[in-house]
Amino acid sequence: MERSQKEALVGQFHEIFGSAQSGVLVDFQGMTVEELTALRKTLWAKHSRFRVLKNRLAKIAAKDTPFEALSPDFKDSRAIVYTSGDPVSTAKVMTDIAKANDKLKVIAGILVTGDKAERLDAAGIKDLGNLPSREELLAKLLFLLNAPITQFVRTLNEIPTSFVRVLQAVADKKN
Repeated sequence: MERSQKEALVGQFHEIFGSAQSGVLVDFQGMTVEELTALRKTLWAKHSRFRVLKNRLAKIAAKDTPFEALSPDFKDSRAIVYTSGDPVSTAKVMTDIAKANDKLKVIAGILVTGDKAERLDAAGIKDLGNLPSREELLAKLLFLLNAPITQFVRTLNEIPTSFVRVLQAVADKKN
């Protein structure tokens, strides 16, 4: 690679490392082109991206970004799966694909919240992937918020219903 290409690549990596909300570092050694293409399509649908790293250039680009914590792991055949959206969906996809394909190994990850970045090991990524999705959590929250109102309405509705049942029982008894 020429120097200008390397500088451009460092700039791209620095932009990724500076803007991504989460990232998962994976070892993809031994995977076929078809498997990588299928992985990229799956990640694209989840608003995540897969980028093969040039390790030396990635270490330079990671300086002064939250992804600097992953620098020691930039070696061998590494790629970064990153997203600016929901980190749970990316972790879910990566853990599911790693279970299905033993050639893909999750090495580590990073989770950025505000100004803080937390480095996660492979077990942390798996735990993050086991969390319910954002939509599931919102649905559960909505159910919990609706439950007291629903119970109150049912209680109010039960008063006239039980009165009608008593009247019907009295009418049946007289007939």
